[in-house]
Amino acid sequence: MEILRADVKDLAFPGNLQDIMNRVLAAERLAEAQLVEARTKAEREALEATARADTTRLAAQADADAQRIRADAEVDALNRRSAAAAAYAQHPALLRLRELETLGALSANPAARLYIGFDKHMED
Repeated sequence: MEILRADVKDLAFPGNLQDIMNRVLAAERLAEAQLVEARTKAEREALEATARADTTRLAAQADADAQRIRADAEVDALNRRSAAAAAYAQHPALLRLRELETLGALSANPAARLYIGFDKHMED
């Protein structure tokens, strides 16, 4: 006699062994689910940390750029004032013309009050 094939149709385990195997399978599934959840959480936290770092870096770069722009603007304004001062020193009539233009602009406002002082030496 020769056996060509053997199949198992139904295995019957003792009651407590079946419960133990079910618990082991449930524990394995739970462990796998917890592992997936832990990996997902770690990846999410890493992405959030990277995003925070990028945001901080970009904010610092924007602040530095803004400070550089303000400094450049201040230097430009000082250069223009220096050029104007040199022109006024060379041509005092330009300064007087600027004073008159400023008074004209102030006089256009009906609520503006202009007080012009006179030297005491002129009264003597």
